[in-house]
Amino acid sequence: MESENILEAKQVSVAFRIAGKFQKAIYDIDLSLRRGEVLAIVGESGSGKSTFATAVMGLHNPNQTQITGSILLDDEEVIGKTGDSMASIRGSKVGMIFQNPLTALNPLMKIGQQIKEMLAVHDVYPENQYESRIFQLLEQVGIPNPKRVVNQFPHQLSGGMRQRVMIAIAIANDPDLIIADEPTTALDVTIQAQILDLILEVQKKKNAGVILITHDLGVVAEVADTVAVMYAGQLVEKASVEEIFQNPK
Repeated sequence: MESENILEAKQVSVAFRIAGKFQKAIYDIDLSLRRGEVLAIVGESGSGKSTFATAVMGLHNPNQTQITGSILLDDEEVIGKTGDSMASIRGSKVGMIFQNPLTALNPLMKIGQQIKEMLAVHDVYPENQYESRIFQLLEQVGIPNPKRVVNQFPHQLSGGMRQRVMIAIAIANDPDLIIADEPTTALDVTIQAQILDLILEVQKKKNAGVILITHDLGVVAEVADTVAVMYAGQLVEKASVEEIFQNPK
């Protein structure tokens, strides 16, 4: 029977090697996320929000980082996993939408190739379905004229369109967990609303869990079920969105 929690983080600490010594960036984080839940992680810049997210994704350099505690993704421990074993989880069980799609996307590869690469790494869809899946994804994220866009490079698209491509890549293999790290930064307000609606639409279709990292409390009030507040590398408060706004601690 599948667990109700898609993510279970216990006593997670991350330390980075600085001048030969490990310095802690986040301390003893306890967080869980149910299927179908939207968890917003808020806090000022440098509070450790993205450090926690990249620990879940297994994206820290193991030679320069010490991660302790436990991160269970769908009851599977990810701390200590490296290389191929982590690559099989990343993209299939968990997908990440990065803050800046221009740096996250490969500038030398066409959009269609980049989505195809994500499909090819995992065996969720057979190879003869790649082309139709790529068009389906681009339509799903609201990109007009997908046949033209598959042959374009990232620099040929607007910021909003690039962010839609990032979402298409993140959801290509129907992950159970979607991490969105400031997904609407540098987008105008209308596009921001469209991108958030799109993430929620994808989430409802799959009953996926969503971790939304943001500074924007307006966004939090609109989309989150639960809010975790980080400050100086620590989790200082976690409560329902109503509680956070009506009775913050």
